[in-house]
Order: sequence, then structure tokens, then C-alpha cells
Amino acid sequence: MNKYINTVAQSFKRLNWFEMSLMAAIIILAIISFIYKGEFGINNFIACTSAIMGVFCVVLGAKGSMANWIFGIIECFLYTYISISGHIYGDAMQRLLYTLPMQFVGWYLWSKRERKDESTQINTRYMSWMTRFKYLVVTTLMVLALGYFLKFAGPHLTDFFSYMHFKVQANYASESQLWLDATTTVLAIVTTFISVKAYVEQWYLWLFINIFSILIWIQSDTDFSFMVVAKYSVYLINSFYGIYMWNKLSKE
Repeated sequence: MNKYINTVAQSFKRLNWFEMSLMAAIIILAIISFIYKGEFGINNFIACTSAIMGVFCVVLGAKGSMANWIFGIIECFLYTYISISGHIYGDAMQRLLYTLPMQFVGWYLWSKRERKDESTQINTRYMSWMTRFKYLVVTTLMVLALGYFLKFAGPHLTDFFSYMHFKVQANYASESQLWLDATTTVLAIVTTFISVKAYVEQWYLWLFINIFSILIWIQSDTDFSFMVVAKYSVYLINSFYGIYMWNKLSKE
């Protein structure tokens, strides 16, 4: 336990002004959310906590810091609940069944690439062009397969979660939201896999994921929508920073 606490502590000590600004921004947005809603409801608390944990995760991830996986574990649990409630089933399934286990895999694999200093950062690398092409083909086929699955299985999943006493949105807000869900789900699966292997290219994919996720949640009318959009907006800014930082880390 002391090792993990020390990793987080070391990571926060090395934050620069931009990284601290992103973390401060999501905390301020969470406070605004509570003031705007005028209540301390459980759903608002979950949405705000998920957003804060998520932003801490991606900011530290952009820095190449091991501590990002710790915050990622908490965010996965909370965002799974949020996604189920908002009828974003593809995202919910990938978070719970794939992204959550991969947080532990990521910690293990990154620990093997950790720099021999006290920075808690890792050495990054690039893909070959052939590897990029293979990922493109596989990703496209997976998006098509998942999109059609969600189209036909969505109503049955809604019935199931309602039976389990989840308060869920009846259906996707539109056909485009369904396909955006399928796209972000598959991209998140592929990008998380690329991330644990410490490839720089992950940040270009996170850029698209964050844009598509904002479009999904803008169409969703739930208690979580404001903070989820706020979270992904900060993620989007951080994606550009991640591209810069990981290109820099790969050359050091």
C-alpha cells in the first residue's frame, strides 16, 4: 500500500502549472454542478467524483506517470454505473469487462518500462506503419459488429437493467448516438490496449474518443450529462497535451 501512496505523492509533486490547471478546472466545474442543481444528490456526487477521478487519471497518464492507473480503477466503477443509467451500454460493457481489468495490466506492464529515477514516469515508443494499418482494419470491423449488436440487443438490455432496479434511459436518443457509442467503445478498447503497451499513438485516438463522447452525452438527458460532458471536455484539452508530452518522452 505504501508503494502506491508514494507513487501518487511523487506524481503530484511533479505537476506543472498546466496540469494543475486541468485538475483545478474539473473540481471547479464539479462545484458549479452542485450549485446549479441546488442539491447534494447521490447521482450528482457520483458524476462529480467520476469526473474528478477521470481527469486526474488522464492528466497523470499524459505525463506518463504510473499513478494514472490508480485513479483509473475508481473512475471505471463509477462511469460503468453512469453509462448504464444513460443507456450507453457499449461504453458500460467495455469499462466493466475490459478497461477495469486493463488498469491492473497497465500498471504491471508500465512498471517494466518505468524510468530508473524517482519521476514515476515511463519510456514511450512508436508503432510501425504496418501495425497502424492492422489496428485500423480490426477497429473498423469491430465497430460494425458492435453497432449492429447494440441496435438489436439494446431493448433487451434496457429490460434487464430495469429489472435490476437501475433507472435507465429507455433507448438511444438517436441512431447517431448508437453508432457513436459503438465507435467510442471499440476505440477505447483498442486505445487502452495501445496505452498499456506505451505507444505514443494512443493520444491521437483519445482525441477522437473524447470528441465523440462529448457528442454522445450532449444528446443524453440524464442527471450525469453536465459533468460527463465537462469531464470529456477537459479530456479533450488533455489529449493535445498528451500528444506533446509522449512525443517528448519518446525522445528523451
